[in-house]
Amino acid sequence: MLSTVEVVQVFLARLAAQDAPGIARLCAPTVEWEAPEPNGARWTTGPRTRREVESHFLTLFATFGLEQLSVRQVIVDGGDAAVVGQARWRVLATGERVDLRFSGVLSVHLGEIEQYWQMPDTLAAAVATGSARTEA
Repeated sequence: MLSTVEVVQVFLARLAAQDAPGIARLCAPTVEWEAPEPNGARWTTGPRTRREVESHFLTLFATFGLEQLSVRQVIVDGGDAAVVGQARWRVLATGERVDLRFSGVLSVHLGEIEQYWQMPDTLAAAVATGSARTEA
């Protein structure tokens, strides 16, 4: 069974590899979920199955290509971990680059992610994908 630190390390490695099925396999059968849709326009909350987690990341990776993932800090307290960092993505449809700062919380129990909260810069994602505009 993986420790909380090990689960976070594997999660980040699978995120960097854009391995949606591998991320889903890290999860409990049901995950308490709070994260925006990949285009940043809408938030989804509530329980998610492994298949729904995989679908979320498949959509993310079909929308954005990950170019760089930098983790500034990982804080672990028992089964809870907070991750703070930055990711550089490329919008696959347009080629536009977007730098997103993020923080996320993963709660791990018996080596599986039971709770996932992701808080990225949703405005930057929505503007990059055309889901939102800002006044110039």
